[in-house]
Amino acid sequence: MAYLKYYGELRELTGAEQETYPGDDIKECLKHIKTVYGKEAYAEAKRSLITVNGKGILNTGNYRTRIQDQDEIRFLPLCGGG
Repeated sequence: MAYLKYYGELRELTGAEQETYPGDDIKECLKHIKTVYGKEAYAEAKRSLITVNGKGILNTGNYRTRIQDQDEIRFLPLCGGG
């Protein structure tokens, strides 16, 4: 199983710091979040910087990025400023 780690607003919405997940890819992981935690958590997850083992999914296949046993998927809040 992979480990999902939540930060910022998504942590508040899920009420969890982390959980295990047996899915196949990031797209299925997002569906899991929507089903278990609702549309608001799903929207926040999609807005997050998503990494798999420290690498952003934009560099590894986007939402089709495969998840393997023991992978660590982090949902990091985007921040900005000026």
